[in-house]
Amino acid sequence: MKTARYEPFTAIHKALRRQLFETAIALGRTDFAAPDERAAAARAVEACNAFLREHAEHEDHHVVTTVLTFAPELATELDHEHVSLERAAIAVESLFPRFAALDAESCHALGGEVSRRFLALVAQQIHHMAREEHEVTALLWDHLDDAALEAITGRILADIPPARMAEWGAVIAPAINRREREGQKKGAEAKAA
Repeated sequence: MKTARYEPFTAIHKALRRQLFETAIALGRTDFAAPDERAAAARAVEACNAFLREHAEHEDHHVVTTVLTFAPELATELDHEHVSLERAAIAVESLFPRFAALDAESCHALGGEVSRRFLALVAQQIHHMAREEHEVTALLWDHLDDAALEAITGRILADIPPARMAEWGAVIAPAINRREREGQKKGAEAKAA
């Protein structure tokens, strides 16, 4: 039986997919002509994009730089994908200021465009994450042992302030399974000891 390897993307990507899907569902339910619902939708998009941006930044500093050592072309492609994903996020966010000057019917139409652009972002993110989970993980497993992979994760975690770490924890915990939660708890206890 093959021993399981450390998977650097599993928990974080599960959490980000959950954020993406829940935000997409919230946008689908939003009455964009209602200012309070529109404001809630804007906050949901902003929160989701903030997690995505932080994750991309951590990858750029800690993962892509490692990939660069072993596969420069793949590192360049990942970097370009991060830029494209940021453009897609901005394309969604840029629509919210336009609502203030619109009548109800126009708000509904623009709300539809917000949802379509966000779903395009979801599709891009899902494809990107799958690529990382398959190609990048395989590359890292070929060149690094689990201790080195865990060290990369440790450096990422060290970059996150405690208050923000608590927010990440609240996003990750409901997205992972019991075994993964227990593993994270044991890891945290071992580091605290």
